Amino acid sequence: MSAMPEEQLDIEAYAKAEAGAVVSVLSKVIGPFGAADASGDDPMVFEFRGASVVVWAIEGGFLSVWVRGKTPWSTCVGLGRFLAKELHCTVRCDPGAEFPELSPHANVFLEIEADRERLTAWG
Repeated sequence: MSAMPEEQLDIEAYAKAEAGAVVSVLSKVIGPFGAADASGDDPMVFEFRGASVVVWAIEGGFLSVWVRGKTPWSTCVGLGRFLAKELHCTVRCDPGAEFPELSPHANVFLEIEADRERLTAWG
C-alpha cells in the first residue's frame, strides 16, 4: 500500500464478515488497535495515530465499517475492495465518483465479491 493520505476522510463500507476479522485486517494496515470501546450491541470504536475506526452490526448480517483519518484508502470503493479481497466476503459500498452517472441520492450500492463487482439496490 502507498503512504497514507494527509486529509481527513470519512469513508464507509459494509462487510458480511465477523467483526474480529474486520478489526484484525484493518489493524494490520492502520496500526495496532487497543481493546474495543464497546459493550453488548454497541459499536466498537478504535483509534490509532490519526485514524478512527467504528465497526457495528447492521441489517442482513452486514457490519458497517466506518473509517476516518489517515488511511491508505481515499474512497469507499477503495476500502470496499480491500475488505472484500482480504476477508473473502461480500462488501457493499457507495459507488461514489467511480460511477458518475448515478445520483448520489440513489439507494444503489457497489457490491464486491471476489473479482466480481456489480451495482445493486439496497435499503
